[in-house]
Amino acid sequence: MEDTFHEAYMTHTSTSPNYQILASLDLGRRQAALEGFELVLKQIENAMRLRDAVEHHPLLSRYMRCLTTADLIPAGYRPTGIEQPLLSGLTTMIRAWETDEFVLDPFRITIYIGATGIEGDTFKRSQLMDRYGVQINKTSRNTVRFMTTIGTTRSSVAYLIEDLVAIARDIEAKVAGMSPAERAAHERAVLRLTAPSAPLPDFSGFHPGFKDRSGQPTPEGDVRRAFYLAYNDSYCEYLTPDEVEERVESGEQVVSTTCSPPTRPVTPCWFPARCSARRSWPSCAAWTRPRCTVTDPSSATASTPTKPSRSPRRPSWRRRRIRPGRRLPLRPLPERPSAVNG
Repeated sequence: MEDTFHEAYMTHTSTSPNYQILASLDLGRRQAALEGFELVLKQIENAMRLRDAVEHHPLLSRYMRCLTTADLIPAGYRPTGIEQPLLSGLTTMIRAWETDEFVLDPFRITIYIGATGIEGDTFKRSQLMDRYGVQINKTSRNTVRFMTTIGTTRSSVAYLIEDLVAIARDIEAKVAGMSPAERAAHERAVLRLTAPSAPLPDFSGFHPGFKDRSGQPTPEGDVRRAFYLAYNDSYCEYLTPDEVEERVESGEQVVSTTCSPPTRPVTPCWFPARCSARRSWPSCAAWTRPRCTVTDPSSATASTPTKPSRSPRRPSWRRRRIRPGRRLPLRPLPERPSAVNG
């Protein structure tokens, strides 16, 4: 008894987290061995209860719907061809998990909210978190994703359903009281969220002037050199999307010098040293606008340029936008960025 007490006491007084981690793993293993199957079944039940409420509620179904396996995974990656494996029973779901290349986790419920006219991040912050204290992590432009765990209870699922119904009821009342101009703006917002997005552009390739000059045929490009050439105005010029399209159609090579990622997805459509092509420009133009392009990279020096001296600018960590009517902080800003980060 004395040895057991001494070991438990040292576990809580030690500064090393290894004891706590090992103890948590041991307890989790024991819980999974004793009641893991029952907990997983309850988790599946709670997830299905949320799906059924969204799909069959007369008000929620107008503005929201749960995305199925067919919505998220192309048919080519699902040899079984089952759109909702879980609805067909556990046996069918297990067969889909064993056969399909990609499957949908039944514990993660992705709800499509494009019909509300509210973007996913705004829906998360202004509706779920600020009004009802519901926190979620995963959002997209027109979806939010909820996750059930073994700690999810029936009351928490019922509370979430009530919150979603209240949000839908508020949207219904707001739409009913809109003026013609406001209703037109709301319809445009809904159309923006429900219309199909532009396809991601294919990679056209790097300009020959920025490829590896070691003599070996590699597809890599010198992104750094193209980026710093933008500091020399004699190598660059600013072009509008229409001007870029005209030059691409005429056969001229236009090379980007900056990263221009769209809002979502965050993969840059334009980045330094990339050469635009006819097949990729329409989708690039649909996603983002190029800022600056190198028009004659062959005239640049072969050596990697260094960053030229410019007029001193304030560090980005000290630039702050002060809204009108907002009081400035009383304490001064620190002198180094490291002090801001902790």
